Amino acid sequence: MNTSEIVHRVVETAAKQIGRRHNGGWDRIEPFGPLAAIPGVGARIHALPSDLLALIASEADRVRAGNFDLLGARWPTPSAIPPTPSFWRIDPEDGEPFPQWDAYTFDISFRHGINTREMKRVWELNRLQFLVPLAAGAVLEHSKASMLLTGMIGSWMAGNPPFRGPTWTSGIELALRVISVAMALSIAGIDSLDSVERRAALRFFFAHVDWIRRFPSLNSSANNHRIAELAGLIVGSIMAPGFPGAVALRENSWRTLLAEIDRQLYPDGVGAEQAAGYSAFSIELLLVAATALGRERSLPAITVERLSAWAEHSLWLMDAGAKVPAIGDFDDCRVIATTQAPEPRYVSSIVAAVSDCVGRQHLAPPAKDPSIRDAILGSAKASPRQLVGVRSFPIGGYSVIRSKQKDPVVLTFDHGPIGYLSIAAHGHADALSIWLSVGDQPVIVDAGTYLYHSSRDLRDLFRDTAVHNTLRLDSVGSSRPSGPFNWGSKANTRLISSEDTPVARIVAEHDGYLAQYGVKHQRTVEFDGSSRFTIIDELLEGAEDRSVTVSFLLDPACRSTIEPDPRGVMIAHDNRQIIRVASAGPLKPRVVRGDQATGRGWLSPSFGVRMPTDQILFEGRLDKPSTITIDVLDSVVASC
Repeated sequence: MNTSEIVHRVVETAAKQIGRRHNGGWDRIEPFGPLAAIPGVGARIHALPSDLLALIASEADRVRAGNFDLLGARWPTPSAIPPTPSFWRIDPEDGEPFPQWDAYTFDISFRHGINTREMKRVWELNRLQFLVPLAAGAVLEHSKASMLLTGMIGSWMAGNPPFRGPTWTSGIELALRVISVAMALSIAGIDSLDSVERRAALRFFFAHVDWIRRFPSLNSSANNHRIAELAGLIVGSIMAPGFPGAVALRENSWRTLLAEIDRQLYPDGVGAEQAAGYSAFSIELLLVAATALGRERSLPAITVERLSAWAEHSLWLMDAGAKVPAIGDFDDCRVIATTQAPEPRYVSSIVAAVSDCVGRQHLAPPAKDPSIRDAILGSAKASPRQLVGVRSFPIGGYSVIRSKQKDPVVLTFDHGPIGYLSIAAHGHADALSIWLSVGDQPVIVDAGTYLYHSSRDLRDLFRDTAVHNTLRLDSVGSSRPSGPFNWGSKANTRLISSEDTPVARIVAEHDGYLAQYGVKHQRTVEFDGSSRFTIIDELLEGAEDRSVTVSFLLDPACRSTIEPDPRGVMIAHDNRQIIRVASAGPLKPRVVRGDQATGRGWLSPSFGVRMPTDQILFEGRLDKPSTITIDVLDSVVASC
């Protein structure tokens, strides 16, 4: 830690001790002033397109029926809606109450080795994001929206007294809960609330804004959590304008939020956290705050350029179905949710919102899914745009090769840093990894995230080099974790060259094996402009040959077969052969699938879900360059 962080942690620890005094329950919160609403949100809901109405109605019915399915888990159906206050305490894994619910929030530990429960699932339910489609559905059906809505909020407050239990531990959770309740009340309208309900809502916002303000995520923790906290302070102070110093708090938070976006989005558009989903999440938070302030059309020029660069970068990553590779951590987070299910095209939805916000139609994605956020934040109409060739993003550290077919083959090559700030909390040990899609079908993919808190071994595994599409040396990763969101060592990666003609050729290297083995890993990716990718891996500066594994993890929709030629592997999709991967060097392939002993051959398509899939492993001793070719078969190229 540097001096600034040490001072911050000392002050933070003292503040947490002082916070113990705030334990008198909701009645001890004394709100002032009126309850306000986010201007214009309710009116926008009435303009929703027809393809979204049925989706909202279905989701509202699910909530009214007490069906909650989040992050791969299902909660026991409550006997009534609103549920009893104890419902919010349930761990869906076993249906039992989460331990220490009545404890002072900062006394509760959820780290590995102390608590084996997945805190993330409990937090997810208590973000209350399902209130937004519930409110929208009630308004569209002309029912009494406020009665059930305020009943749900009242139930939550009764089960979560201020500053006690795990729902008050993390500022990002408070901020997202503030936004959910603010959006829901603004959609339903606050005019129908009686004086008791208004006072309860004010207490809710006062308590949340005060707690977020007291415990900011700073220094090494100032990633997307800080952006969420600032957005929460803005929205909360709009809803409760009588909060002491609300105007100054709102303006200071807005200025700081713009500065954080400037830091967390590189000028070339890559998110500093090296996690594609979290970059979209941070931008959605910014757009929510801007919309609440009425400033979405008057963003500073530098912010407009950052957002535009991010959208352009995302478009280069997208396959024909508007999905991007699942790079780095992602826990299915979003700010405005339409359904409880994950959003496979979440990044595309935020690209559409950015395109509309900055008024640049050429940044619209090729496709997207309908969402309530479209009405609240704005959304550009989908507009396919042909991107062809090589594009490198040297600051963020990615290069993308796109073929010229109508439905292109897209290869993404990672030569960037492991993550943001000193702890790189959401990065993976994926230096020099590739991801590949053919048309709208992902083929070579990322393993995903799976879990955060409940299993140290699985958390480490899904971040390890062993499950990423790169070279692993002597069963050691290029970067090594030292905790669920920390790293003991981090590889430094650099782009050496990027050429587009006459043959696309990108060269990069990393030093993750230098300290232990005295070698650097250099990878060259070439593309012949039509259907063949060539990947050349070399170990530089070392005198001895080494045992290596070059891995390719496949999407579960694809299956692989080793050919009679022992150096070739055929990949099929829907019983149709689409790609052949072959080694022309010293490495020989084998395929693993769902191996419990090693953890290889597994993929997490969304948080909390794990399924077996094929992982191709090219193994052997490397004393000369390894050359592996990836051929997209002629029949596939012709049909694209």
